[in-house]
Amino acid sequence: MKIMRVLPSMDYGGIERGVYDFSKKAVLLGNEIIIVSGPGRFIPSLLEKGIRWYNLPMDKKNPYIFLKSIYKLGKIIKEEKPDIIHYQSRFPCWIGYFLMKRFPDIPYVTSIHSFSPFPLYSQSEGKGDVVIVVSEALKKYAIKKLKVPEDKIRIIYNGIDIEDFFFKRKIENKNQWKIGMVGRFSVLKGHFYFIEAIENLLKDGIKNIKGLIYGSGSLRLKKKIENLIARKNLNDYVVIIEGKNSKEIMKEIDILVVPSIKPEGFGRVIVEGMVSGIPVIATNIGATSEIIKDNITGFLVNPQNSCEISEKVKKIISDLELYKKISENGQRYAIENFSLEKMVRETLNLYEEVLNTFKNKL
Repeated sequence: MKIMRVLPSMDYGGIERGVYDFSKKAVLLGNEIIIVSGPGRFIPSLLEKGIRWYNLPMDKKNPYIFLKSIYKLGKIIKEEKPDIIHYQSRFPCWIGYFLMKRFPDIPYVTSIHSFSPFPLYSQSEGKGDVVIVVSEALKKYAIKKLKVPEDKIRIIYNGIDIEDFFFKRKIENKNQWKIGMVGRFSVLKGHFYFIEAIENLLKDGIKNIKGLIYGSGSLRLKKKIENLIARKNLNDYVVIIEGKNSKEIMKEIDILVVPSIKPEGFGRVIVEGMVSGIPVIATNIGATSEIIKDNITGFLVNPQNSCEISEKVKKIISDLELYKKISENGQRYAIENFSLEKMVRETLNLYEEVLNTFKNKL
């Protein structure tokens, strides 16, 4: 199959990582992959793997760039003649929608990765011949908010490369429990509740802990987080760490906390933690309950509730058998349901299904 993937950029991010992981596996299975996007840090590695790339930035929102992008992408499609095109993110999906009539013999797929506060602007993500969503929660959102017909929607969970995150953990004779939080500096990620949870544990006399905040992003919010840590006299117990990748992070921590206060379409970091054998405590919003089965493969807590987070941490570190049970259950469940191989296989099968259906209509 000759597959074209169109997205805003190939810099580090959830969508970009998914396209990169898919492409490197799909090309090994004999498929030809063409990526059309703006530049980014994934590009050199893609080129090394024999994946072709067209530089077409699509992360701007002014009308001139939009029209220019339609024209340039049209030329690329005409030249390459892909079997199928897969658009991701709102701006590329709008471009795909306007190009659809020019290329009626090429089916196109769109993806929905997140909940948008502006559904009208995001309706382009539901215009494909088939629409991929990465969770059941997003399927409900697509039907209700974007008015996507249910029979057009397919759920394909994001997958991660199991080999990158499969570790054997040793937790006996722990002198210090490292409790980690991973995510960009955004108020929606719930950093303040993580800090409060660490404070609660210290107030309860649990001193053998270290809160590790991994992230980057808003310098303004980072400063607020640093000020809160200082104001609560937690500098010896909570630190901010920048510049580490997920694989390095998961090797360092013993417990992962995901205190998001806004629903997310999936939860890649949760899956990375589970595959790594780390018990995960996460807020029960968005797609989280599709990944974590409470008290079986991890722990669910209510949003904006630092007390629940600290209680779950206490429960885990006071019972090593529970730690091992949650660790093993979570690891097994994540490997069975969220592997990269499963995601690639399901995506390629869907492309074949769309192509066959499309040919029968012609």
